[in-house]
Amino acid sequence: MNRYLSPWIVFALTAACCFGCGKDNATPTVDRATEAAKDDDRVPESWIPKPKTEWPQIVLTNQAEFHGHSALQGASGFLIRTDDDRVLAATAAHLLGSAGGVEPPIPIDQLTQKIQSWRMFPRTMPAAFVEVNSVGVQGLGRENLDWLILSIKAAEQLPSHPLRLREEPVRIGETVYLIGCPYSQEDCTQNVYRGVVMERAFGDLFRYDLDPPVDIRGFSGAPIIDEKGYVVGVMMVWFDPKMAGDNFLEAGGQDIASVYDLLHSAN
Repeated sequence: MNRYLSPWIVFALTAACCFGCGKDNATPTVDRATEAAKDDDRVPESWIPKPKTEWPQIVLTNQAEFHGHSALQGASGFLIRTDDDRVLAATAAHLLGSAGGVEPPIPIDQLTQKIQSWRMFPRTMPAAFVEVNSVGVQGLGRENLDWLILSIKAAEQLPSHPLRLREEPVRIGETVYLIGCPYSQEDCTQNVYRGVVMERAFGDLFRYDLDPPVDIRGFSGAPIIDEKGYVVGVMMVWFDPKMAGDNFLEAGGQDIASVYDLLHSAN
């Protein structure tokens, strides 16, 4: 049984799933939030104490055309800043297949040659964009890795704030924030949803509740940050989530730690 449950497949209400999870494989749910703060001397981002409505623009959406494949329109992405000050784009690799409407699927090792055009921009501001030109690091595409890191063309002004990276995996009991826009809110530029990490599984996946609950269609590839404003994960769903009508009471993610070494050995 595969391990990732594609958010787009969930949204289509199909039974197909990838990377199925079970309690036997999961880390026991215990409160380890205090461990995250221990010996943590990272400087919080200056905007973190502000009201969420005053945070900088972070989440972006995708508009991509490929040679010989159908287009990717929508879902989410964001910018990251490496420790050596490179700015790259990030999203979820599963969007390069049927989950993102891309047919036939594009293997990551062929992606650079397949890109005809790819823009990322805040959903209601398509004129403020960055252009993707290639895969950003070597080593992506391995089994069960859902991170897609992309190089971007130089831009006079970035359309969103690049997130700094947290090297350590997020811990059970920690507060995280999912940043995204539901398709149902046509005028949405960015919303912030608070969560608490409830479970870890398969080494680099985590699960958290959502406050307020939200219909997360379109959130694939969205950033998950910690209480200091550092990115800790990319949004993807690897389990059958609890629902309240069309709203999701929980969501999932994969650690940035799973690609941290790739990012810092790439230059």
